[in-house]
Amino acid sequence: MKSTTEDYQLLPKYRHQHSHSADEDEEYNLSSSRESSITLGEEKERIPHRTLLKGVKEHVEEHFDRPELVRDCILGLSDGLTVPFALAAGLSSLGDSRIVIYGGVAELVSGAISMGLGGYLAAKSEADHYHTEREREAREVELYPEEEEEEIIELFEPYGLDRESMEPMMVRFRQNSEKFVDFMMKFELNLELPDPNRSWISALTIGLSYLFGGLIPLLPYVFIQDTLNALYTSCFVTSLTLFCFGYLKSIYLRPKQALIGAIQTLAIGAVAAAFSYGIVAFVNSNNNESAVEKA
Repeated sequence: MKSTTEDYQLLPKYRHQHSHSADEDEEYNLSSSRESSITLGEEKERIPHRTLLKGVKEHVEEHFDRPELVRDCILGLSDGLTVPFALAAGLSSLGDSRIVIYGGVAELVSGAISMGLGGYLAAKSEADHYHTEREREAREVELYPEEEEEEIIELFEPYGLDRESMEPMMVRFRQNSEKFVDFMMKFELNLELPDPNRSWISALTIGLSYLFGGLIPLLPYVFIQDTLNALYTSCFVTSLTLFCFGYLKSIYLRPKQALIGAIQTLAIGAVAAAFSYGIVAFVNSNNNESAVEKA
């Protein structure tokens, strides 16, 4: 069996700083073997903030495990509430609820499919980008290991860590190149390994959120025959939904500006609906004038 110094080769310029005695090497090997045999439960016990101490309340990490799902829901609902609402308001100027319903449903289905496919392609591109960068990083670690180690030092120097204090970690990375690459992907490139099912989950989340949000401004036209009354009801229901959605979204993103976020979301939907209604009404009036002149 090779000795410890043969297994863990330090760079020549640092060997004189890390010369261990035989007793230290033996202690290091024993501790390494103990670490490799730690089970999941034992590992949990040796982490201070996961240990149930007497008289001390267990610390709970209050973080979202899947923030990308929240982001996809916000994207789908935001577009679903705004685009069909603006389209329905514009078509309502024609004075026929059936046109609003048919046009709204067609846009709703096509929009949900389009948004879902967009989410799928975006997530797929993100995964492809990660794997491409990992292959490139693996080649760099294999061909230029010392340069990659220097990059680690540069990353952690602002936090008060120098080469000497990080050399034990470098030793581990020289032994396991896969962990070396994982470390560089996370801390140098800020890239996380994507979920293999992320593409389909993103597509379904965005598409269904768009579909659900788009149904809200169309429902009044289904139950109310008069187009003008349906428009007023749709404006009220959708405006209330936009305000609540903007408020809840801002609580997640900017809790101190929740009210401002709600007003902004409502204003965007109102402006989009007003422009859509005005454009369709203007085109329709011009067509009517042309028809009268020809008659």
